[in-house]
Amino acid sequence: MNDRDDSDGTTITRMGLRRGGWIGYNETGVYVDRDDETRIKIQHGNITQVGLKSAEWDLVVMSVVLVGVGVFVGTTRNPLVGIGFAAVGLASLYWSYRKRHELVIHVENERKPIAVYPTHPAECHETLAERVRTSAED
Repeated sequence: MNDRDDSDGTTITRMGLRRGGWIGYNETGVYVDRDDETRIKIQHGNITQVGLKSAEWDLVVMSVVLVGVGVFVGTTRNPLVGIGFAAVGLASLYWSYRKRHELVIHVENERKPIAVYPTHPAECHETLAERVRTSAED
């Protein structure tokens, strides 16, 4: 989706975020507009790195093991304790699932990177990485 939405009248190419809002880019920068926050504008020259995390695999493995322990304890020892372990493991799996395909934008002179969850993460990552790379060459 393209919109004339920047203060200087340039066209911003937008992509939706899974949790609401959008991420967009144009010739000068990257824009992040979440439903719960104001719009963030980042100049291409201030972006140091763009990364895409598929999942936190250590947390996924730990969650699966926790569910397995819950099932084992529930069937052999104490059903209530087993259900508790399995419930915590399933909640952790759900949390990991929600955080899949996280696009991380590292900004110069900022302690914490900006993390967003675009609807098409691979396409968004490739586009932003190419834009940042070409602006660094200029």
